[in-house]
Amino acid sequence: MTPGARRVLEELAADEDCDLAQEGRVVYCGTRQTTVRVVNELLEMLAISILYRDGFKTAFTTYGINDIGRSLLRRPELEDELRKVIYAKKRRPFSVKDDRVVYI
Repeated sequence: MTPGARRVLEELAADEDCDLAQEGRVVYCGTRQTTVRVVNELLEMLAISILYRDGFKTAFTTYGINDIGRSLLRRPELEDELRKVIYAKKRRPFSVKDDRVVYI
């Protein structure tokens, strides 16, 4: 995970009122600007979830940290385990329990 993505996760976890807001190619985490690449990386790692999306009038979306994102902060080794599961040729359903990948 890039340092920028980790910093965004840490900010989201530290403040319940902090959201990751994206409108087109402009992205803010709280009051600090970040990049679309960070959002895509966190979505790819399943670390954030969509809280609100207004795709009708504007391309405005807000994201929040989820349980997998919190697990990644507590146990960074989980990132490698998640990548193996997500990019496996034969994908199996899984969940994250106690900061570990568990197949369903």
